[in-house]
Amino acid sequence: MMQGGLLVTSSVALSSTNRTTVYTVPSNHRSIVRQIIAGNVDASNPATLKLEFYDASSTTHFALTGATSIAANGYLWLNDILIGLEAGDIISATAGAADDLTVTTVVEQIVIGG
Repeated sequence: MMQGGLLVTSSVALSSTNRTTVYTVPSNHRSIVRQIIAGNVDASNPATLKLEFYDASSTTHFALTGATSIAANGYLWLNDILIGLEAGDIISATAGAADDLTVTTVVEQIVIGG
């Protein structure tokens, strides 16, 4: 039984070029990703970003974007999106260079059960 949703914002600065978790669906929840915003904090150079969705039930990463270039001081805004996630699913980000990007997700988090 669903009891209602709560908007949750989760942000991370990408300090390495490793795949980095931005948001994980808690147990006993489902989530709907509403927006993903990535900002390039480097004033001089573009930065490359790859966004992925990890499906915990199949233990598989799926690309949401390819290697996307974000202009110096620019941003990528994925809005009006609906990505349904189950408990344990993850939104992750991989930067082409460390310390250039921040990524924020806005999700509707829904409690399942009592």
